[in-house]
Amino acid sequence: MKSQELRQAFVDFFAARGHKHVPSASLIPDAMSTTLFTIAGMEPFVPAFLGEVPPPGPRAVSVQRCLRVAGAKSDIENVGRTGRHGTFLEMLGNFSFGDYYKRDAILWAWEFLTDVMRLDKEKLYVTVHVSDDDAQRLWESEIGLAPERITRWDEDNFWTMGPTGPCGPCSEIFYDTGAPYALNAGDTGPNLGNRYVEIWNLVFQQYNRASDGALTELPAKNIDTGAGFERMLAVANGFASMYETDLFTDLIAAQPPIEKTSLTLDEQLVRQRIIADHARAVTFLIADGVYPSNTDRGYVLRFLTRRAIRNGKLLGYPDGFLTAIVPHVVRSLESGYPELKSALQRVEATVGTEELAFDRTLERGNERLAQLLEAAKSENRAIAGSDVFELHDTHGFPSELTKEIAGEAGVAVDMAGFETAMEEQRERARADAAKKRAVVTVAEMPALVSEFSGYDGLEDDGRVQWITVDGATVESITDGDEAQIVLDRTSFYAEKGGQIGDRGTLTTAEGAVFRVLDTQFVGEAIAHRGVLSGGPIVVGDTLHTAVDPFWRQEIRRHHTSAHLLQRALKDVLGDEVAQAGSWVGVDRMRFDFRSPGGALTGDQKRDVVARVNAMIRADHHLVTKVMTPAEAAASGAISMAGEKYGDKVRVVHAGPAVEFCGGTHAITTGELGLFLIVSEASIGTGVRRIESVVSQAAEAYALEQQELVASLAESLSAKPAELAPRVERLQTDVRDLQKSLADMKARLAAADAATYVENAEQLGGKRVVLAVVREANAESLKHLGSAILQKLRNGVVALAGVDDGSVSLLVTASGDAVAGGVHAGNLVKLAAPLVGGRGGGQAAQAQGGGKDVAGVDAAIEAIRGALAG
Repeated sequence: MKSQELRQAFVDFFAARGHKHVPSASLIPDAMSTTLFTIAGMEPFVPAFLGEVPPPGPRAVSVQRCLRVAGAKSDIENVGRTGRHGTFLEMLGNFSFGDYYKRDAILWAWEFLTDVMRLDKEKLYVTVHVSDDDAQRLWESEIGLAPERITRWDEDNFWTMGPTGPCGPCSEIFYDTGAPYALNAGDTGPNLGNRYVEIWNLVFQQYNRASDGALTELPAKNIDTGAGFERMLAVANGFASMYETDLFTDLIAAQPPIEKTSLTLDEQLVRQRIIADHARAVTFLIADGVYPSNTDRGYVLRFLTRRAIRNGKLLGYPDGFLTAIVPHVVRSLESGYPELKSALQRVEATVGTEELAFDRTLERGNERLAQLLEAAKSENRAIAGSDVFELHDTHGFPSELTKEIAGEAGVAVDMAGFETAMEEQRERARADAAKKRAVVTVAEMPALVSEFSGYDGLEDDGRVQWITVDGATVESITDGDEAQIVLDRTSFYAEKGGQIGDRGTLTTAEGAVFRVLDTQFVGEAIAHRGVLSGGPIVVGDTLHTAVDPFWRQEIRRHHTSAHLLQRALKDVLGDEVAQAGSWVGVDRMRFDFRSPGGALTGDQKRDVVARVNAMIRADHHLVTKVMTPAEAAASGAISMAGEKYGDKVRVVHAGPAVEFCGGTHAITTGELGLFLIVSEASIGTGVRRIESVVSQAAEAYALEQQELVASLAESLSAKPAELAPRVERLQTDVRDLQKSLADMKARLAAADAATYVENAEQLGGKRVVLAVVREANAESLKHLGSAILQKLRNGVVALAGVDDGSVSLLVTASGDAVAGGVHAGNLVKLAAPLVGGRGGGQAAQAQGGGKDVAGVDAAIEAIRGALAG
């Protein structure tokens, strides 16, 4: 059975039994998810299971793409080394939202396995939870399974998605692959080894687990089943390993011939499997809108990409091999995910850029990693967490890759130390996310839906459905209360798709005014956050909604400019340009995009601005049409990778710019007035960011720039047209003066060096110069240290410079001193904490610094003690 046949057979089987086919959601989960990626087939349905939003129907079936690379569901260590573990996987699932329960779930699973897949019934075994007598009875009485083929487990048969969320007891179905695959003599049943492979998990969702671990009953008992597609396909074809199925054999065959390698044949196959798995994951991540970076999802993508590339290099594969595999991945999966084909060029461009970048990273980082490995081996220690962080932060080496390479060399890595070094960066990201989520949290809110009427006007009337204060549900609020109010109908746009939420007022018939400061979605409800003046407001009241006209006007104009900008970028740079994100505010617009050619040249930037302004002057009337996503794609409308779309989408036509978009827009492009680019810069590998302004913000920016130019012209006694050559001459003069100053400092340092050498000490058999230098910054120390070492010839120079409340540290060592065991980097690392800072470097020279001037003498003494010992 081929992969596409099994995928379709599963969907058809449950569709024939009243299940609505729900297309796979993105690998990027909902913003309120606790997971970095979609890790389970039921994850897109979590809000429905919790009763926060209506389900797609009483029954659903899906084939959901998932990624498991971190946390409890991670399989990264076993990828390619066992026949059943991968990072990217597909989950077959049938779901019931308060409709059928255990009996039908069990009967249909058995029917599909035995009648459709025609698996041998005698090779199927099941497990149930220790408390689930009902499931045990159904397997015995309804299916006729012998009691000895049913085993009970505790934690193994209680399914959770993560630390919080829907959960419940489960019943798993296992397939006996046969005695040759047994791990040992005790491998005689499910969960005892490798012989029995879990192929289907029937989860009886009945609880919600809170952050404190408490379990509460869900609004309705549900069915959530998950069948690992890759494992099912292997079993259907009589294979013990999923890597023997067409999902992987085609990708392994597409890899280049193995050239020079020291790997064994078994290890070569493992590396080929890793590459095949990671190529699948990388392709889908990029198609879903993730791009390489050093944080969050982009970091995972970069790690998987670079891990695949490194494994290819171990096999002697040529440069660019991973990019060449991408079309084969698309061909392998497009029958189930036709959207992959349209993303092919974007994926190839991204992987190609990352391959080139990693080649440069390897050149820079391999030397540093080799030094760290050599030092760790010689000193019989682990690589320090701070060094792992340096490789990650400075050289772009993912920490997991450092750990893997070190492990191959027999060296441990202090990952705890690395996590400590990373915590500050992570905490900032968490704080930002928590701040946003805190604003929109509504405790125990039922599955409410708000109708948005703001496409047709700024005002409307809506009935109060829910009120919360500090996360607690209340029936009413009064004067001065800060709260969130959910209405059944509102003209306020809730933040979505990069467009910020509306501001304005909600008023009662009695004249109380609720000043709305922000508007956010909570599930499908629209929550207005603000402060009440007067009062009270009670659940059930009818409120008049009025959006701030200026706020909405300027936001919709900036939002419309994003459409025009993307069209202009594609016209100037090519269709490979793809939006990677946006932010639309009242006074500016930020547009992130994948750029195939890197930074825009001056000519390209001018061309883009000219094209956008030409579309503005054409005064196109905006037209919005509602259609299915398939109809919208067929019409040529641009969609954003990774964005989730419902059964119907709004397609906005702004002249030649045609896009999927649910935001608010100008009536005509002429409203925008003027478009100006404020900045254009890189925010990651292959990703550029343009910040721009239109309308009143553009007028203000143009006036500000005009005044700035006039001021500079007056200061330099030049006409505006003469500013560029005048500034260039000034820069030349400054460079000449800096060179003269550097020469003078070098001569002064040479003169001072003799004095320092005369005061050299003998420590540990080496001549050592140790000194605190007043009014000396890092640059001055370099000149002085070089001059001293030149006169000293053999020995060590350790200087601490104090300048304007800061401390600079410098240690240099001659070749003989290094050969004798001196390591400048280690000495700086020893001293830097004493001045409240950090530092490091090579054995021959290292630098550091800090802000604690009071510790400068202690820092020098620490180096003296280390050298004396």
